Amino acid sequence: MNQSVLATVTAALLVWEALLLIPMVPGKLIDTRDFAPLPRWQYNAFNVFLTSLGLASLVTAGFAVAETRWVLPVAVVLGVLFVLVFIADLMVVFPVVPDPMPVQLLVLEAIALASAGVLVVIAIQAARQ
Repeated sequence: MNQSVLATVTAALLVWEALLLIPMVPGKLIDTRDFAPLPRWQYNAFNVFLTSLGLASLVTAGFAVAETRWVLPVAVVLGVLFVLVFIADLMVVFPVVPDPMPVQLLVLEAIALASAGVLVVIAIQAARQ
């Protein structure tokens, strides 16, 4: 694939990851676990991180569509952060709460983890060209 196609796919995957992240906001529609046992600062910092990750992905996607060269390494970093977030939650590393993970969240996170892996591979390939 040529660089513009890879950049467009990278942008689409960044938007896809941000859109997948929206319904997974802790304590809301899909993620119904009780986060009360977590210290409030930890819960708030985690939400700020997730929000920042989603917003950065959308901004980066815009630059990727514009085929800005510096954006591809940023897309790789964002993809790796998505992978780490989903692995940490699926492997019960963080956040650790007494409630079990809802099945819908488990499925959505598995899909998001797989597509984040694809994002990393495509962004690396695009950066190499």
